[in-house]
Amino acid sequence: MSNAQRLDNVENDLETVKQLLVSTTSYAESADKRIDRLVERQDLTQRQLDGLAVTVQVMGEKIDRVVEKIDRFVEKTDRFVDKTDDFIDTTKARNAVLDGVILELREGQMSTNAAVERFDRILEQLLKRNE
Repeated sequence: MSNAQRLDNVENDLETVKQLLVSTTSYAESADKRIDRLVERQDLTQRQLDGLAVTVQVMGEKIDRVVEKIDRFVEKTDRFVDKTDDFIDTTKARNAVLDGVILELREGQMSTNAAVERFDRILEQLLKRNE
């Protein structure tokens, strides 16, 4: 093989190496751009996750406040029910006493009516005797 042929082969090999280097550089630049985009997306995703974490924390605090309000409402409702039960029991006891008083009044009225009727008959008898 002559020097000219060898030189052509070396030039061809150098051209091939040059093309491989250009292709590798292009691929590396493309990969670098993709990595940059991935880093940007990762940063965006992290910001979104941070925002979601704050939102979840705020929601948790709101839920805690709602639960506290519900607990206070339940406590007040329980106290109201207890007071209502006491009132009902007291009212039932008072009604029982009133029923007893009314029964006594009815008995008293019946006795009074009977006495008035008796008194009326006695007066009628007295009036008939005096006639």
